[in-house]
Amino acid sequence: MAGRKDWVQADLRCLMCGRVVGRLVGPLPARDPTKYTVSRPPQFAAFRPADDSVPAVRLTGGEHFHCSTCGGATIMDELETFSTYSDVDDELDHRPRRGRPPKPWRRTAGSPNWLEALGIAG
Repeated sequence: MAGRKDWVQADLRCLMCGRVVGRLVGPLPARDPTKYTVSRPPQFAAFRPADDSVPAVRLTGGEHFHCSTCGGATIMDELETFSTYSDVDDELDHRPRRGRPPKPWRRTAGSPNWLEALGIAG
């Protein structure tokens, strides 16, 4: 579908204390949706920490995450996909008029009287 972008996200959870450390986000590779592979994990592009005061970080590929509270190892939890769509320009002015054209003898409300237009009215 044009204008659609599929994403994958997963929570990082501490194995020792169970706290959510942050969230991994990345684009979902384009492939046949009927074929899912379990062997290869998804590729993530960014890490958003659970602490809002810390900005998101772009991933380079060799990161190891640990819990900021207890220092425990982390595991991916609640892997889910979502889609974003580009904005649709729904301007009615640019579309062509549909339907039957108006009759030529119909005048608009602002048009002058036909006698005045011909110069006959006196």
